Amino acid sequence: MGLILVTPTFDMYVATPTAPLEIELISAMEEVGSPIGEAYINPILVDTARGQEIQGGQLIDFEMIAGNQTAVQRFGLIDSNMVKNFRNRLTAAALSMWNDSLLGDAIAIEQVPWLPRDIPYSVYYGMAMLPLAATLAAALIGAFLTAQEFEFNTIIEYRLSPISMYLISGARLVRLSMTGLLSGLVLMVVVGFITGVWPSSPVRVGVILVAVAIIGGCIGTLAGLILQKTLPAFLVGLALGFFAWLLGSAFGLAAGFSGPYEAVSRFMPNTYAVELLFPLYYRVDIGSKTPAILFLTTTCVILILATLITYRKKVIIN
Repeated sequence: MGLILVTPTFDMYVATPTAPLEIELISAMEEVGSPIGEAYINPILVDTARGQEIQGGQLIDFEMIAGNQTAVQRFGLIDSNMVKNFRNRLTAAALSMWNDSLLGDAIAIEQVPWLPRDIPYSVYYGMAMLPLAATLAAALIGAFLTAQEFEFNTIIEYRLSPISMYLISGARLVRLSMTGLLSGLVLMVVVGFITGVWPSSPVRVGVILVAVAIIGGCIGTLAGLILQKTLPAFLVGLALGFFAWLLGSAFGLAAGFSGPYEAVSRFMPNTYAVELLFPLYYRVDIGSKTPAILFLTTTCVILILATLITYRKKVIIN
């Protein structure tokens, strides 16, 4: 989704300029972009006749309207969101030309980049999905396997086993957390190869993913123990995983949204995992790490205790 939906540079077809003002617009289009990243426009010059045949895109042509030289933007088979993006880029180029024409009276815009270089949004999107991958892998497998033990009556073996329930539950959570960790690391490698951006410390990424994987494993195991049916337990793990991701800084840091979204996000483990992952990818701190570490640690402890208590009630006592 990040590769398909998040594209900073747009190919924009422009009729071959024949006048100085048209050439000036092309130059302005080439200058529009991030001061530390990619250009927003890639103007492609075409013959007018050929350009009018372009489907699924847009064409900027130059016409004389009411005695004024005018850039006319025509669109092909594209949706309204793409129309907005194409129009905004042409407007940015026109505003740049207008500002340059004011000379000494122009508005001086000083851009101070927060980062040394622009990082594609697809990096954030992939980074925010690392906790989702770890959580879902642990939650879905945990819910599925636990519920199946009740459906196939293999849970009787656990009830008759002389092995401590703490050892059984601990081994189960270790397996689920390692599965979640592996899933998250696979996604980390994929994001790294696609974007060329790697975390500064893969070990710290692994520690964060283990924490959310334990949370996911506990949620899945609890769903299996309580519901004891494969499909409902599986759906509960799936729904809770995506719910925590969507409301947990999935598309941007929760602090940047403010309001109800930020308030609700403070109850989502994904939010704190993303806040801990952010400095590893962007090399800048976004606040104290202590609240995030405390939340994830406390949540892990509470869910582990809840899992043990539920296991004892559903397996040992029954």
